[in-house]
Amino acid sequence: MKPFLSVCMIVKDEEKVLRRCLESITGIADEIIIADTGSIDRTKDIALEYSNKVFDYKWENDFSKARNFAATKASGEWILVIDADEFVDRDSVLNFKENLKNNPPNSDILAVQIVNFVGENGKDTSLNYHERLYKNNGTISYYRSIHELLMSKNSEEHRGFSDLQIYHSGYMKNVVEEKDKSKRNLSLLKNKKEKEPVDYYFLGNEYDHLGDLEKAIMYYKKGFQLKDDPNSDWVKSLLLRLVNALHRAEKDMEALEIIDSCEKIYPFIVDFNFFRGKIYFDNGDLVKSKQVFEEILLKKDEFEAEKSSDFLEFLPHKFLGEIYEGENDLHSAVSHYSRALSINDADDYTWMKLIGLLAKHSTLEELAGFLNNNLLTKNNITPRRVINILLGVHNLDVQKLTRSLLGESELSSVEKESLLLKNLLLDGNISKVIETLNKKSLPQIQSLLARGIFSIIDFIIVTIETGNINYQKILYDVKFDTNINNLLNVLFHKKNKKLVELEEIFFVSILQQAIVLNRKTVITHLENKYKYLSIEGNKKIKKFKGEIISNSNSR
Repeated sequence: MKPFLSVCMIVKDEEKVLRRCLESITGIADEIIIADTGSIDRTKDIALEYSNKVFDYKWENDFSKARNFAATKASGEWILVIDADEFVDRDSVLNFKENLKNNPPNSDILAVQIVNFVGENGKDTSLNYHERLYKNNGTISYYRSIHELLMSKNSEEHRGFSDLQIYHSGYMKNVVEEKDKSKRNLSLLKNKKEKEPVDYYFLGNEYDHLGDLEKAIMYYKKGFQLKDDPNSDWVKSLLLRLVNALHRAEKDMEALEIIDSCEKIYPFIVDFNFFRGKIYFDNGDLVKSKQVFEEILLKKDEFEAEKSSDFLEFLPHKFLGEIYEGENDLHSAVSHYSRALSINDADDYTWMKLIGLLAKHSTLEELAGFLNNNLLTKNNITPRRVINILLGVHNLDVQKLTRSLLGESELSSVEKESLLLKNLLLDGNISKVIETLNKKSLPQIQSLLARGIFSIIDFIIVTIETGNINYQKILYDVKFDTNINNLLNVLFHKKNKKLVELEEIFFVSILQQAIVLNRKTVITHLENKYKYLSIEGNKKIKKFKGEIISNSNSR
C-alpha cells in the first residue's frame, strides 16, 4: 500500500535534538527520509534507529538542492518537511493526518504555523507561517539556495494554510552557534546573483542576529522599497523587525513614524500597537505607555497577533503591572501581574515581580500561604524552579524561604549542598561558607557554582568580602559563555577598562545581591567602581538601589 505521509529532513550534526524530533513523528509518518549532509557526530546513528531511509548527501551550499534530493526518496502522497531542532505534538499531528486523508484540501501547498521558542529558557514564543506540506506529485519543488521556498510547475497551483503547528527550539541555541549560522547564511545570500525583494529582508535578519543594526536597518528599508505586495507576510514581518531594530538603535522617532503608517495599513495587527507601548515604556513615558497597553486589552478581541500572541494580553498585563507598581498602586499591580501569570505561568520574571511586591506589603505568613496555594501547587513548577524564582526576588526574607526546600527529593545532592551554602550566606554566616568552600577542590567548586543556586555572583561577593586571592584565581579559571575577565579585573584592582553591556549587567546583579545581603564592605567596594560604568549603567543603579534597600529592610 502506497504511503500517505512522508516526512523529509536534511540534517548535519544534530545529535542533541534529533531524537526529540524523531520521537514526535515516528509511528505517525508512514516513512521518514533523512538526508545527512556530512555529520561528524552521532546524528546518523540516531537517524538509523528510526528510519531505514537515511542517505548521504554532498553539501553544495544550497538548501533547496538538499531538500529536493530528500524528496526524490519519498513515495508518500504528501511530503511534510521538518528540521531536527523542531518537533510536533503527537496527538495533534495524528489528528491532522487523519483529517488530511479524509478531507483532502483543494491546495497543493500548505503553510504550517511555526511556534518559535525564544528568550531565556524558551519562555517566550514568536509565530510565523511557512510552507512545509505539499503534494508529492512531481510538479512541486524547492528553489532558492537559502530561505528556500516552494514552487510548482503547474500554473494553476493552489496554496493554503493548515492548522498544523511545528515547534521550533533553534533560537535557544548557543549565541556563538547562531552567529556562525548567520555568517554562513550571509555568504549564501550575498552570493545569490539575482536577488528578490525578500532577499533584502533575509539579509536584514542576518545582520540583526549579528548585532549590526545599521546594516540590518539599511537592508530592511531596501526590501520594503522593492516589495511587490504590502500584504505579503514577509513585508509585515520586515516592518516589525525594522521598528524593533530602530528602537534598539535609539531611533525612536523614526520607529514611531513607521508605526503610525502601519497602524493605518494594518489596523487589526496588534504588534505595531504593542511596540508603540514598549517604546513609550522604555523611554519613561509611562502615561502614554499605560494608555496604549490598556487600549490593547480593551480591544484584544478585535486584534490579531502577527508574531506573538503574547502581544495581545500577557505582555500588556506584565508591563501594566510594572507601571502600576511604579505608581505604588498595589492593587492594580498585583491584579495585572496575576492576570499575566494566569495566561503564561512559565514566566519566572513575572512571578518574581509579583512575589517581591507581595513581600513588601504582606507578612511572612501571608506570603508563605500565597506561595503554598499558588506557586507550589502547579504541576509545571518544579522545586528547582521555585528556588530560582525565590532567589530572583531582591528580598532577604523571600530568599530565605528556599530553606524549606532543602529536603526535596527531586533535588540532586549537589543542588542540596549548593542550597545549604546559599542559606548560610543568607544568614550572614560567611565563616561557615568559607569553611565549606576550603574543603572543596576546584572541580567541586565549579560543580556547585554551575547549579546557579550558590552562584557565581555569591562567590564573587564572598571573594570581595574576604579578599581571598585563591578565590580570585578560581574565578579566573571558571569557564563562562562570555569572557568576563575585564569585569574581574575591575573588581580586583587589576588593569581594566570600561565595562561593556553584558559586564554591566553582571556588575549590577552583584550589587543588587550585596544590598540584599547588606554586605556593606562589598557595597562600598562596588561603589568605588561606578566610574567604569556607562551613564545608562549608573542610571539603572540609581533607580533600583533605593527600592532594594526598602525591600531588604521591609521587615
